[in-house]
Amino acid sequence: MKAVLGVDVAKEKFDVELVDEQGEKERNELINKTSGFKRLDKWLKRHTTGTVHICMESTSIYWEELAEYMHEAGYEVSVVNPARIKGYAMSQMRRSKTDPIDAAVIADFCRTQEPKLWVPPSPEQRKLRALVRHLEALKKSRTQQLNRLETCRDPEVEASLKTVLKAIESEMEQIQKRLETFFDEHPDLKEKRALLESIKGIGEKTATHLLAEMYDLEHYENAKAVAADAGITASEFSSGKSVRRRPKMSRMGKAAIRGAMYFPALTAIRHNPLVRQLAQRLEAKGKPKKVIQVAAMRKLIHIAYGVLKNQQPFDPAYAA
Repeated sequence: MKAVLGVDVAKEKFDVELVDEQGEKERNELINKTSGFKRLDKWLKRHTTGTVHICMESTSIYWEELAEYMHEAGYEVSVVNPARIKGYAMSQMRRSKTDPIDAAVIADFCRTQEPKLWVPPSPEQRKLRALVRHLEALKKSRTQQLNRLETCRDPEVEASLKTVLKAIESEMEQIQKRLETFFDEHPDLKEKRALLESIKGIGEKTATHLLAEMYDLEHYENAKAVAADAGITASEFSSGKSVRRRPKMSRMGKAAIRGAMYFPALTAIRHNPLVRQLAQRLEAKGKPKKVIQVAAMRKLIHIAYGVLKNQQPFDPAYAA
């Protein structure tokens, strides 16, 4: 039996449960930084003799450094959507929820479900992700300061806010320029961005966002898996003949992708023939506006997957 390790990751620490080759269980709690990763590596070497399959949830960004460190150290690593772990815990009738218990559930999930192995981003993909996330953080900060400036009534504070805004806008401009030179330095990513931009509805900004947050887009099993990872799938609730709730977006996935795809989907409904036909069919069936918008977002993600998978630009005549 292969040893498995379940990891419940939080911002400052992570809890682990190891099930070794003989089925014996060990627990530990470590700090979520490089020193904790090194201690985990030594601890695993003391308690195991063969391959260890490590499984963790894709919780915010807290898992990324740990996953990359353990992968570099030679371990098998899987990173799964938290919704899968939650569903598995419910199927096992787990009534309690603590960090050590969550780690045990993840270890059991890893042992029984054997999730696919995680492929880490390349150095250039990590760099792109860092630049895009920093730019988004600057945009949010700019909005916050603009809102404060609108309600400010003190001249001294107003002058300070304008200085801060000027500095933020200067940094945003620099990061934008750096992104352009970055794509020039990496022709493969620039080609992928051009393929995504060939899709009506997806512009340079959205294409860059997709490549940053879903760097392995073309390596998913299928288009449905991409939409599920982004949380752009329908969540329905019905029971018998009387209980019927409106379908809604699952939101169990990458929030950054959902945010990036909203306005492109509205554009695609008007200008992309594949998305427009889908929207018209749903409208004819009397579907609510929100359902149509989510379906358009999902369709765009499907098209993006197909374009990168086949390394072919979008063909507007494909629908015909």
